[in-house]
Parts: sequence; structure tokens; C-alpha cells
Amino acid sequence: MIAGAGSGKTRTITYRVAYLIQRGVAASQILLMTFTNKAAREMLSRVEHLTGNDAQAIWGGTFHAMGNRLLRQHGPLVGLQANYSILDDEDQRDLLKVCLGDAKVQVEEKRFPSPSIIQGLLSMAFNTQRPLSAVLEERAPHFAEWEGVLQEIARRYEGKKRSANALDYDDLLRFWLKLLQEHPEVAQRLGRQFRYVLVDEYQDTNTLQAQIVERISAHNGQNLMVVGDDAQSIYKFRGANYDNILKFSERNPGTEVFKLEVNYRSTPQILAFTNASILHNRQQFRKTLQPQRPRGTLPVVLPLNDVYQEATFVAQRILQLRDEGVPLTDIAVLYRAHAHSSIVQAELIKRNIPYDVRSGVRFFEQAHIKDAVAFLKVLDNPFDEVAWRRLWLMLPRIGNATAARLWAQIQQAANPLEVAVEARLAQSLPAAAQPYFKRLQLDLQALRVVLQDQPPAALIGAILGTAYPEYLRAKYEGAQTRLEDIQQLAVFARPYRSLRSLLSELVLLGELYGQEMNGATAETERLILSSVHQAKGLEWRVVFVIRMCEGEFPSERALHEEQGEEEERRIFYVATTRAKDELYLTHPLMDLSLRGGGQLLQPSRFLREIRFTLYEQGEVELRSPYDDERRPEW
Repeated sequence: MIAGAGSGKTRTITYRVAYLIQRGVAASQILLMTFTNKAAREMLSRVEHLTGNDAQAIWGGTFHAMGNRLLRQHGPLVGLQANYSILDDEDQRDLLKVCLGDAKVQVEEKRFPSPSIIQGLLSMAFNTQRPLSAVLEERAPHFAEWEGVLQEIARRYEGKKRSANALDYDDLLRFWLKLLQEHPEVAQRLGRQFRYVLVDEYQDTNTLQAQIVERISAHNGQNLMVVGDDAQSIYKFRGANYDNILKFSERNPGTEVFKLEVNYRSTPQILAFTNASILHNRQQFRKTLQPQRPRGTLPVVLPLNDVYQEATFVAQRILQLRDEGVPLTDIAVLYRAHAHSSIVQAELIKRNIPYDVRSGVRFFEQAHIKDAVAFLKVLDNPFDEVAWRRLWLMLPRIGNATAARLWAQIQQAANPLEVAVEARLAQSLPAAAQPYFKRLQLDLQALRVVLQDQPPAALIGAILGTAYPEYLRAKYEGAQTRLEDIQQLAVFARPYRSLRSLLSELVLLGELYGQEMNGATAETERLILSSVHQAKGLEWRVVFVIRMCEGEFPSERALHEEQGEEEERRIFYVATTRAKDELYLTHPLMDLSLRGGGQLLQPSRFLREIRFTLYEQGEVELRSPYDDERRPEW
């Protein structure tokens, strides 16, 4: 079942289950799988409402929950004890730390990846069924030199899990598939038990999940129904395999394909726009969403001078919409990358517009942004003990006790920064810590030079030339995204001519983050800011999609990946199909990022390829982007 956006996919699958039960199929003979416990509960609740019967007998839940339930019964066949433990994410990281210690990993000059990064790399290799070396090459080439050590840690990790009678989340799929492969009699028994198998969001399945589902259905007369939308397959970065839905019919001869093309969500104008966009993808099930709602307004494409004017327009239009009676909860600002929300967040705070962020931590509260600000603080105020401690504690072999001793040595100086970069301070540390500390001293001296004659934005850019990116890559997953966040911090800093004024503004933003605006409570309506990936499955009356320019949306990195452009277009399709009544797409004309240097930006190819009659070219009159009273007239 190919279910287009807004076509009632969940309704379809629940009605199918209800129909089977009403036709006399026992609830215990139905296996219904999806990706979240919330979705499973919602579907089972709907089935109960439709049939008037208790749906608890249905085998319904996530892939991992169903795997656990079956392995509790059949685990001994694949070498598991029935009382195995399940490791959560924190447990997995703790066990990996033990493996690191047992392997006696010696890190001399370069940082070794943290347990959370190792966990992500091993999981990606498993879920995509690719060698660890291939995953390293694609996702973390800076760790390639550690491949042999990582392989050894992976072996130790597997061994410790087995000896501890413990499974991680991936193991629930691993051993479920192993059970089906190595014990065909069990596969046949499960096929007879589950006469009907239904899977929601099939476009999001990985290779193992598809193999599990299709092996079971091979023994139940191929009574398999999968529902999904190939045009909304956007989770490759999590291991989802697009071919699972695209080539389903090839793997399962005799498949009937039904298309749900009636859209109940969006106006005809918005659907015409989205249909025109996804048409440019070559690999897809062709379909055209048909509207059921009356006519509305055309989507609006707005060129704006830069990201400041973009943020100003978005905030001002939101206030106008609220005055027109549209609740903030019915409005969303969507973006390709979390970093793109930084300037908008700052503008919303200034205008006292309450909002929630669905794409992660609020921009200025993120750990790596606070790290970067710590560099700025010690340069502006060398007596800031908290900032010094934050910088020192990033360094290997330096803990709280050592940081306290360092502070005691510099705090009495007329200028603690002068003492902090002296050679004798490094010499007071254990030998193992000295190389890292000396590098920090050199970085601080270089940053002081930048500060002498360049604005704060250049200073933030210079942080990317220190050892800090190396720390980020070793400590955090998604290091490249975090580095892009720091670049966006530099963009935010461009209007500020002094470091002190910038830091004052950041502190004030932080204070506003920590309190409710306008006396707002937890029940107060809030605007939604979200990445497109986090917005999938949701809808709003009014949607803004920002940063619609080349290199931003589509993502420049994604364009270098195989079939990357088509996945980026699917992400754009998901973004635009979230809108019910109004859709605004904004694209800055000037690149103010460190890499851009004030060059002109092209509108996104996803805008340029759509016929101009399908949208309205908007215009705004704005003052200088550096004017505190930047207010557009719409």
C-alpha cells in the first residue's frame, strides 16, 4: 500500500485489522509492527474502538518489542538464556567503556572516539549490514586509523554481552533473524501462528527488518500487507533501506500495489506545488496527490537579503498570523539542519514569542555552543573561573582536582590569562596531560591575536582552527553538524562590533531561555521549530520552510552521496506536505557564513525546478539587517 502524505495511512491499516477481526480472524493470529510504542498504542486503540473488542491479543508493537517477546520463548534455540537482560543506551556505553579499559587503548597524540560514537558506528554497521571499515569511511574517516582497535573493541563487546547474558537493541533483531534462518521449523510455526502480518512505515525499515518480515510471510501464504510512502523515505542516516519499499514487488512476486492518493490535509495549491516537486525524482512509485479541500492561497516564495532579514520576516509574519486568529500551536518553522534555526530563535526571543524546539536542544543551550562561548569569555574576562574550568576539563588527563589546582595558580594574577599561557603552568601538570595543555595555550595565544584587530565573528571562526574540532569529533556523534552550529554562531555574531556586547547579548538570551516569556506557563501555546526529519507525520495550518538555498537545502554533503539529491528532494516533499493552509518558503540571497564571505546564494534547485505559476513570488520591504528595529512590512 503506497500511502501518499495526508492520505489516511493509519486509518487504512487499522481498518484492515478491524476488517480481519470482524471476518473471524483471531486477534492472536495478527502481527502488527510499527516504529514507536506510541504509534502501536494508537493503532490498537483505534482497532478496539472499531470492533468493540479487546485488541490486546493482537501481537502489536515495535520491531524490537516483538523480537524480545519471541526470543523469550525461543531464545535457547539460538544460544540465549530465557532470562537475558536488555541493555539500554547508557548500559551499552558503560559496557563499551569496560571494553576500552580491557583493551588497554593508549591514546598518545590523537583523541580516541568516545563510547557513544563507537556505539553509533557499530550500530550503523549492523543495521546496514556493511563492514565497519565502510561505515568509518563514509561517516567518520577521521577515525580510520583506529579501525583495527575498533574491531577489537567490537569483538570484546560481543563477548561481554554473551558472557553477561545480555542483549542490546540491535541484538533483538540479530537473534530474531538468526532464529528464522537457522530454524526453518520455527519460521514455519510463526508463519502458521501469524496468518496476517501488517507493517506500518515500511519505507523506514532497515535490511534486517525487511528480511524478518518477509521470511515470516513466506510461511503464511504471503499474507503480508506493508504500508508506507516511498516519497517520505528520509531516514537513510539511521540505516533505513529505500529499496525495501521500492523493490518490494520484485522480492515478492504476485504483490498487488494499491495507491492512496487522496489527500485530506492540504489545499489544492499546496498539493500542486508538492506534486510538481517530487515529480523530478526518477526512482519512485509515481502518484499524484488529489485534494479534498477547497481552494486556498498559493505557496509564497520569498527572497530575502540575508538570514537576519529572513528571521525578521518569519517572526513578524507569525505575530501577524496570531493577530489574525491563528494559534501559535498551528504554526511551524521547519529547516533542513538544526543550525539553521539559530538566528530565528534569537529573533523569537527578542520578540517574546514562546516556542518549542523539536530538533534538539535550544541552540544557545547546546554544549558545544557553550564550549565556544567559554573561549570568548576567558578572552574578555580572564577572571571567569567557570569558563576556565570548562576549557580545562575538555582536555584529556585533566579532571576537577587538576582544574582546581590550575585555577589556584592563576587567580591571584593581575591578568590570569597571561599566567594561563605561560610555559611553567604546563610544566606543573603530569607529563601525560602536558601536550594537550600546551596546545590549548597556543590556541589561546592565537585567538588573542585575532581579537586585537578583528570582530567577534572572526574570533568565533578562529575557534574552528584550534584543537576544539578534534575534541568534538572524539566526544560527540554528529560532530560535523556541531561544527556547522559554531559557524552559525559566527553568523549570529556578525552585527556585533565588540566581544563584550556579543557576550552580553548571549547572556541575556540565556536568561530568557531559562524563564517563561510573558508569564507563560506549561499550558501556554507555543510555536514549533523543528527539523524536517522530526516533523514527519505532523501537520500545521501554517508552515515556514527556511534556508531554501543551494548548499543549505539540499544539504551540500548529501549531494555528494549516492542518490543523495533524490533523498533531499524527498525531505523537501515531507516539509511542504506538512502545511494545511499556508506555506512560506524563504531563501537568503547573501551568504554570511565563514565559508561564503558575502557571496550571493542561489535559490534551492527545489524551488527553481517548479513552474513559477504554482507559487507567488513574495516581496518584503526591510530596513538594514543590522538595525535593531528590523521590521518587515508584509
